[in-house]
Amino acid sequence: MEASEENQILGELRKKIDAVDQQLVKLINQRADLVVSVGDLKRSTGTPIYAPHRESEVIKKILSLSDGPILDRTLEAIYRELMSGSFALEQPLRIGYLGPVGTYSHVAATRHFGSSVEFENLRAISGVFEEVARGHVDYGLVPIENSTGGGITETLDAFIKYHPKLNIYGEVKLAVHFSLLANCKPEKISRIFSRPEAFAQCRNWLATQFPNAEKIPAESTAEAAAKAKAASLNDPEIGVAAIGSSLAGEIYGLHPLFEDIEDRQDNITRFLILAKNETEISGDDKTSIMFTTDDRPGILADVLGVFKRHGINLTHIDKRPSLEVNWDYTFFIDAVGHRKDTKFAEVIGEARAHCKKLVVIGSYPACRRTL
Repeated sequence: MEASEENQILGELRKKIDAVDQQLVKLINQRADLVVSVGDLKRSTGTPIYAPHRESEVIKKILSLSDGPILDRTLEAIYRELMSGSFALEQPLRIGYLGPVGTYSHVAATRHFGSSVEFENLRAISGVFEEVARGHVDYGLVPIENSTGGGITETLDAFIKYHPKLNIYGEVKLAVHFSLLANCKPEKISRIFSRPEAFAQCRNWLATQFPNAEKIPAESTAEAAAKAKAASLNDPEIGVAAIGSSLAGEIYGLHPLFEDIEDRQDNITRFLILAKNETEISGDDKTSIMFTTDDRPGILADVLGVFKRHGINLTHIDKRPSLEVNWDYTFFIDAVGHRKDTKFAEVIGEARAHCKKLVVIGSYPACRRTL
């Protein structure tokens, strides 16, 4: 094909793309007009602007309508951004997350809620709970477990304190990919900053690539990136790096020398969305429950046996000291179902009879896709 013929074909294709773009923009704005009407109605009735069960319905329906070639992942990202813009039109939302800027909590918050909402950088997990409970932010996002490192104890402890003031409103799963961030050549690196958990999750790769580099702990991967940047500015000849997200590299001005350096490529962190209100049934839900029991043989088996007899799957179990009596524990479980379902509510009532205290801390749509 000659260059002139190729340019002619490209020109025709680009004209078609421009025409489709024109239609898309018109349709997006038509959708936005409808969103404004929905927002007016919600505000008049006090209905929450963000509804996870509706979000789940929209994403599921949109993906079912697509025959490709666009990837489901791409289509979902487009619609999450559209919904983020919708929030801004209906009522600006403020989302609290575990900071600082550039952490994986920040990454999860932006990918789930989109770029059109406001984000509040909070420095502790308990701070996210506190700000949601006080109504200073509309929703909060906190890590609850990692597929490699297990449960997040600070989050479990915060539920013991704050459960009367808020609910779990949704869940988010994020694929955690670590990058080695630096502004020098790899052979110059002698010091690496990061969280201890990040070092642990990249242990084998680091042992192979940088066995002699000093590993300096930081409170977060974002702080690690900031410290590495500051050290390189102070002494451009020094070989420093950080392990963190690619977003942290963009924010703090470090280049990704190596990406996806985690030892397990299926490294996933699950986050919970916190709110003061409750969700409606989506048809594919989880319920999180915390309970304490008397100290007698078989009591935990009695509680869990209730769910087994009724054929209800438990997807997660954890425990923490109750913070009230020594050697007294609070158990946390996730069960498949929604507390507003009559049969499921009866099962919870039966389980409660075996407990000193049982509290439902949230029912919410189960997350089936990883961001």
